[in-house]
Amino acid sequence: MTRTIPEWHGRTDDSAPPARVKARIVMAQGGICACGCGVKLGVAGEGVEFDHTMALILGGENRETNLRALRRPCHKRKTAHDVAQKSTEARKRGKHLGIAPKSARPLPGGRNSKFKIKIGGGIVPR
Repeated sequence: MTRTIPEWHGRTDDSAPPARVKARIVMAQGGICACGCGVKLGVAGEGVEFDHTMALILGGENRETNLRALRRPCHKRKTAHDVAQKSTEARKRGKHLGIAPKSARPLPGGRNSKFKIKIGGGIVPR
């Protein structure tokens, strides 16, 4: 079965979907949050937010098939998960390439450093 309406895709990652696309997404979901909580969208004054199923920071595309409607609390939880996943992937990539993140390097004079800072300001080996 072919699609009668062409799929929307943003020109850039920053371009927001138009209202007609948002309406199609909500209607396709039956007006229910896509996270699986089963709550109707827009109930109790909660805003409806549109989220990328595969986050842009993880390589997703800015197109209609990658968008879904979520309640604000569900979107907040999903975004936190995406950021944590991106951080984990960046750490693993850095470790694989031999690039240690700044937070992993011992501070000069810290307990994990090979040097210690004397009270007078001098630096000596431990």
